[in-house]
Amino acid sequence: MICYLCQKAITAKQRIEFHHPVYKSKGGAQTAPTHKRCHREHHRKQGDFSAWGKKPAAKKHWAFYLNNVKTHPRYDEARRYYLMHYANAGWSAGLS
Repeated sequence: MICYLCQKAITAKQRIEFHHPVYKSKGGAQTAPTHKRCHREHHRKQGDFSAWGKKPAAKKHWAFYLNNVKTHPRYDEARRYYLMHYANAGWSAGLS
């Protein structure tokens, strides 16, 4: 398997993540394998992590479906705010 971002081989011992070349939020459905390190670095350089963190709680319902966000203590406050203000709007399905 070849990393979409650095074009180097991904070995069996390396962690992989799947990158959406067209962001999922913009309708992208296809993914490509990447080294975890390359994927995180790509989004860091794009400023995505900081931009995603600045979205209002109403827009953060997508975050509850990401690995390590649904249960990560760092997101407790955003999760509580979202559930308190927006859960009754029908967006809370599957959030527990």
